[in-house]
Amino acid sequence: MSSKVSVIIPTHNRADLLPRAISSVLNQIYKDFELIIVDDGSTDNNKKIYLIVVTYKTNENNLRKLLDSIKFQVDKIFIIDNTPSFINGLEKFRDEKIDIFYLNENTGIAYAQNIGIKKALKEGADFIMISDDDTLYPENYVKEMMKVFEEKKEEKIAAVAPVYRNVITGKKRPFIKKETFSFKKFYPDNGYYEIFQAISSGLILNIKYLKEIGLMNEKLFIDFVDLEWCWRAIKKGYKIIGNADVIIEHKLGYYSKMLGKKQITLRNPIRHYYIIRNNIYLSLYDKDLDFIHRFILFIKSFEFLIGYPLLARPFFKNLEYCFLGFWHGIFKKMGKLDE
Repeated sequence: MSSKVSVIIPTHNRADLLPRAISSVLNQIYKDFELIIVDDGSTDNNKKIYLIVVTYKTNENNLRKLLDSIKFQVDKIFIIDNTPSFINGLEKFRDEKIDIFYLNENTGIAYAQNIGIKKALKEGADFIMISDDDTLYPENYVKEMMKVFEEKKEEKIAAVAPVYRNVITGKKRPFIKKETFSFKKFYPDNGYYEIFQAISSGLILNIKYLKEIGLMNEKLFIDFVDLEWCWRAIKKGYKIIGNADVIIEHKLGYYSKMLGKKQITLRNPIRHYYIIRNNIYLSLYDKDLDFIHRFILFIKSFEFLIGYPLLARPFFKNLEYCFLGFWHGIFKKMGKLDE
C-alpha cells in the first residue's frame, strides 16, 4: 500500500511561475498525493481571463498541444465546437477549467466566437482571449500580453495582439499599420506598436470597451471577421496594440505557392469563396474604412481572384467558387454559403 504525499506550494505574486510548478507536480508518475496551494495575499493576477477556442472537425492532437500550452495561464476555457455532428472525442478535454459547447452545425467562426464571448461575459470575465485550435503559446504568454494593458492603462486599448510565425512557411508575419495611401507592413523585433488590424488567434480583448465596439460580425461567417472588428474598434477611437515581444506559432492556410514575387497562402475552394466575397463586400460597403483603403482592398481581391484558381487544385472548382464569391460580395449575399 503506497503512502499518500501532501505537496504544499506557498506563493505570493508569482502568477507567472505558479502554473509551471503546478504542471510539474501533476505530471509526476507517483499519483497518490494531494496538492495544497497557500496564497499569501497575492495581488498580481486579479483579472479574470477567459479563453475562447472555436473548433471545427478538430485535430485532437493539435487541440491538446494548444490546451497544454495555455491552460494554466487563463482562468477558464470555453471550447465552442462548430462541427455538424457531436464529436465524442472532445469530451476527454472537459474538466473543472474547460467547458465544451456543441453547436452541432457549422454556424461560422463569428457566431461561435460570440457564443463564447457572451458566456464569458456572463461569468464576469475582465479579458477575453480568442484562439484557433492549432496555435501554440509560450509559457509566459498571458503575462507578457497583459503587461501592455498595465503599462498603457491610461490609453483606450481595445485589444493586444502578438507576432505570429506561420508554421507553413516558417516566417514571421508582419504587423500592419494604416498609412494615407497604403496598408504598410513592418517587422519589429521588440516593443509595443499601434497597429491597424490583427488576426484573432492570440488576440486578447478588453471587455470594458466591448459594449461600444460590438461583437464579431456574423454576416461575414469566416475570414475578415477579426480584421473588421479591429477596424471598427479604431473607428470608434480605440487602439489595437501589437506586442512584438511575444511570438506564437500559428498555422495559416494549408500551403503556399509563389505568384511571381508574391507568396499566396492557399486553402480549399470554399475558404477561397469566403475570402473573396468578404474582401469585395468590405471594400464596397464597410463604413469603418475610408475610400482610399477600401479601393486598395478592392484591388487586392483581384490578386486572390487570379492567384487562387491559378495555384490551387482543382482549377475549375476554385475558379467557380472564386467568381461566386466575387459576385456574392458585390450583391451583398452574406452569411453561410448554401452548397
